[in-house]
Amino acid sequence: MVKLAHRLIEFEYAIRDIAAIADKLRASGKKIYHLNIGDPVQVDFTTPVYICQAMADAAFSNKNFYVNSLGIPELREEIVNLEKRKNCIIMDPDDVLVMQGVSEAILFICAAMLENGDELLLPGPVYPPYINFCKFFDGVPVEYKLDEENDWNPDIDDIRKKISEKTKAIVMNSPNNPTGVVYSRKHIQEIIDIAGEYDLPVISDEIYDQIIYETKYECPASMTNDVALIGMNGFSKAHLATGWRLGYVYFHDPQGKLNDIKEGIEKLARTRLCANSVSQFAALEALKNPKDYTNKMVEKLKGRRDIAHKRITELEGFSCVKPQGAFYLFPKLNFSVLKKWDNDKDFVLDLLKETGVCLVHGSGFGSYGKDHVRIVYLGPPDFLSEVFDLIEDFLRK
Repeated sequence: MVKLAHRLIEFEYAIRDIAAIADKLRASGKKIYHLNIGDPVQVDFTTPVYICQAMADAAFSNKNFYVNSLGIPELREEIVNLEKRKNCIIMDPDDVLVMQGVSEAILFICAAMLENGDELLLPGPVYPPYINFCKFFDGVPVEYKLDEENDWNPDIDDIRKKISEKTKAIVMNSPNNPTGVVYSRKHIQEIIDIAGEYDLPVISDEIYDQIIYETKYECPASMTNDVALIGMNGFSKAHLATGWRLGYVYFHDPQGKLNDIKEGIEKLARTRLCANSVSQFAALEALKNPKDYTNKMVEKLKGRRDIAHKRITELEGFSCVKPQGAFYLFPKLNFSVLKKWDNDKDFVLDLLKETGVCLVHGSGFGSYGKDHVRIVYLGPPDFLSEVFDLIEDFLRK
């Protein structure tokens, strides 16, 4: 038996791990209701036809070759234009690197920054790949508190308390996965000020920046010129192209503090050759000829959020902050009421086996996720009604 490398022994990804259990149940004939994976294209949202056509045209015109490892120049130029138009950030195309989704961006940033117990300050509850990739490169994930009693806004005092001499960067994720919180301008500015005080870079995960409801998105890079910042975004969510695996990293670093990190990430990008070529040409078309499909999606999602939030808060033993962005609910379980269970994972597994409703246990999102579940509310209203009826019946029994 070949021994598994230590870096993978504790490697977990709750969102996909629970899906593997659901797949086995489906194979046995059970109907599964997926509310575990944030993929709008798997429900009733479709990738815009003209973007698909652009990908097909690229393939049929033989653009199936390796492209520039850092991204095709035309797309990097359009991303610069997009960020200037959307967030008033002034960059050069050399500040942009095209990635195979934000997941690869997280991996590359951790590889370039972390070693020997270096700490990465993460918002908790935290999207699991941050923990995994941090540990993979011998770093230490340190979670700062998103305060549920304050609508999941970041606890600034907790951030300050958890900075040490080993801290390498502070991560922001707004709108947030899994809580749906959209950081206020005040909270973002306070985090930037702390980063400046300790001469730390900020890493800003902005993949849900266009999926916002009542509030307004505030871009961290637009609020500073002296704190180095790495932004991450992509085409999976707002452009309904999850399976294309296309994202990007941008560097907002007027003082050049991240030059070595950027050069290291570029080396990694060259080593993996390039991101998907034909999807880059399709993304170029999406940026050059924007249409209103994202706004239409957000309008639908707002109604679905309201349905899901109403139903979950009507259930005895559940409480839930109403999300302002993304497409997740993150309700808390009250085990003094839900007495059959004593932890969130057992609840999720029992619900899945009994009803086929597949949620994700909150403890898979770090220490602050304990006693919660994540619910994806992407499905249409009739689907959501059926799911919450099943959960209600399950609890009643």
